[in-house]
Amino acid sequence: MKSLPYTILATCILLGGSTQILFKMGMNSIGPLGDLFSIKTMTIIFSNKYIVMGLILYGISSVLWLIGLSMLDVSLMYPLLSLAYVVTTVLAFIILNEPVRTTRWVGVLLIILGSILVGVNR
Repeated sequence: MKSLPYTILATCILLGGSTQILFKMGMNSIGPLGDLFSIKTMTIIFSNKYIVMGLILYGISSVLWLIGLSMLDVSLMYPLLSLAYVVTTVLAFIILNEPVRTTRWVGVLLIILGSILVGVNR
C-alpha cells in the first residue's frame, strides 16, 4: 500500500507527457488554425482522434492526481510533476522526431536533478 501513492504519481507524470504528444500529433494533423473560436475550428479540433485520446488521458490523469493528493503532500507531488517535461521531451524526440538541442537536454537534466532533490527529503 505504501508504494500506491508513488505509482499513482508516476502514472500522472507519464500520462501528462503522453497527453502533450497526443495533442501535438492532433494539431500536426489539423495544421495551422485560422479563426480559433469558430464552431468549425472547434469541431475540427474536438473531432480529431489524437485530441480526443489526449483529453481522455488528461481526464484520467486528473482523477488519479486527486487520489494522489489524498495520500501525499502537494509540496512533494507538484514539483515532481515537472518530470512530465522530461517525458514530453523524450517522447517528442522519439515519436515526433523533433530536434532537441544540447541546451534543452541540459535543462531536462536539471529538472531531473531538481526532482531528485525534492524527493530526497520526503
